[in-house]
Amino acid sequence: MTVAPVEVAPGVHFVEGPASNWTILSGDGTMTLVDAGYPADLELVEASLRSVAAGSGPELPRLTSVLVTHGHSDHIGTLTALRRRHEFDVLAAPAEVPNVTREQLHQVTVGDVLPHLYKPRFARWVLHAVRAGGLGDVGVPDVVPLDLGSARTFSGHRVVPTAAVGHTPGHTVFSLPDDDVLITGDALVTGHPTSRLDGVQMLHPIFHDDLAEAGRTYGRLVEHRAQTLLPGHGPALLR
Repeated sequence: MTVAPVEVAPGVHFVEGPASNWTILSGDGTMTLVDAGYPADLELVEASLRSVAAGSGPELPRLTSVLVTHGHSDHIGTLTALRRRHEFDVLAAPAEVPNVTREQLHQVTVGDVLPHLYKPRFARWVLHAVRAGGLGDVGVPDVVPLDLGSARTFSGHRVVPTAAVGHTPGHTVFSLPDDDVLITGDALVTGHPTSRLDGVQMLHPIFHDDLAEAGRTYGRLVEHRAQTLLPGHGPALLR
């Protein structure tokens, strides 16, 4: 399988992966990755980084930072292997750092999924998640806490990390105000293998750590004025 980055704004490249998505920011001679797929997505992530780098001019940019919306296996799965090939910082919200390092674990359990396995969509999703390494140890050491609400420049883009909790205790969305883009992670998605729906939606209730808080967060994100939404699952949405 191949995936191709789509440039949704200058230097903002969205990748719709096999079961979860990632975004690459490029500029100032560097690249920043937002989320990183399942462990089995390693070569796809690498290929997308090479594709973005090749289109950035004669001076190939290097990966210097990875921003994490949340610490689920399908969003941080490749980071340990990527660190064997690249030197970069991993950054996450302070409340999400324990989930990324696996000092704590906030993730759907086998017990949560079992009552739904009679549904073909859930069965197919579970099979893919297991084959993609979703049950592996994907904890990442040395995670840098983000200063939420404060703009910071990554690869030439002004990025504002904002708490969007409920899916996990420290789930974060990333606003790129100069690019009119919002990276929503799993707080707002446009599709999922377990869902029959297309378009803006919440994930199934079993995937949320705090369903009521996730609902409130989702409501706020639906009202966000960004022209382009880049979700953790499903296609990009241009409004």
